Amino acid sequence: MFGMRDVVPGALLRVERMRRVGLIGLAALAGLVGGCASHAATAKGGATTPPGPSTPTGPVAGCPGAAAVHLAWFLPPSATNDHSHSGWVLPLHDAVVSTIDGLPAYTTLDAAAASAAGVPAPPPSVWLLQPDAAPCRAITGGYFGAADDAGTPNVAYGVELTGCPAPSEHEDASAIAVVSELPPTECQMLVPRPVAARLGDEQAGVWHVPVKQTPVPAAVAAAVPAHVCVAPACQALWAVAEIDHADHPVAYTGAFNWITIPPGAAAATQCDWKSEHFSGFFTVGADGAATQVTAGMEHPLPLVAALADRTGVKVLFAAGPGEYATYDLAAGTATLGRHLVWLAPATDAFAHIDSLGPSCGR
Repeated sequence: MFGMRDVVPGALLRVERMRRVGLIGLAALAGLVGGCASHAATAKGGATTPPGPSTPTGPVAGCPGAAAVHLAWFLPPSATNDHSHSGWVLPLHDAVVSTIDGLPAYTTLDAAAASAAGVPAPPPSVWLLQPDAAPCRAITGGYFGAADDAGTPNVAYGVELTGCPAPSEHEDASAIAVVSELPPTECQMLVPRPVAARLGDEQAGVWHVPVKQTPVPAAVAAAVPAHVCVAPACQALWAVAEIDHADHPVAYTGAFNWITIPPGAAAATQCDWKSEHFSGFFTVGADGAATQVTAGMEHPLPLVAALADRTGVKVLFAAGPGEYATYDLAAGTATLGRHLVWLAPATDAFAHIDSLGPSCGR
């Protein structure tokens, strides 16, 4: 399970692994941008620039609009994964079914079968964006279907991709996939960098209240619902990260918890303590005010990356277990460009995504 608590010690979001076929649940920065968390800690604004050719050999492109930004997953070779394809895949569709009994864990489909299942045609030209690498043009292969019952029984559909190297870390690896006829070498990936936290410490299964904190940026604090929380009976927790561009914040992502601890409560009862949550991501307007983005969401999704070129930040990328949404960003306003639920997650996945307190089995 992944959660916003990880913005502080390193990668901003951990991974929830979806079982059976090796389709990996959402990797935010732990997989989506791999080792970029370390770059984000040292580079202003968390930008990562693929080290492509110093002089392009032909025309190049910047970032496409949000509707042309997808997510690709890498299926690692494994004796425990009963699928025939090892490599990149591009999820395109998901169908909830009554049961997956009798369905193969992973199967290839012809175009007619994919169309009958409601799978849209794949984009014509896909480039994978990964840290510390030039954009790689992927070759679209055949369709696949992958049955999963980690949560609601469902079948995820998409296309297999070839032509791009495996990531250095096979497990939990993913990439941003952009649609472009020209190499998008002018498109940079920006990742959130931690800016504020108040988190407890957990040792040997026992959670301890925080002993240090960094304050929430004023713009974010103003956008979080007011909550009366007086220590020690109530412990306020938070983890906030920021995406900068040209020395100015353009977006924040964060989670907030308020945990009520009964007087004299024993550590053995920590998983029974009442915990209220608030999370999401925010754009920053010209006046510096933060506005929460909710378009296209049934539940809050954390911001995991942004795409920028010489014109500025163009796309915001938010994701949760088996789901992602992309947004065009203009003048501090985010407009939904693409939203896809590509794999139904475990039923409690979103209940834990923004939990910052005791792990309690997460």
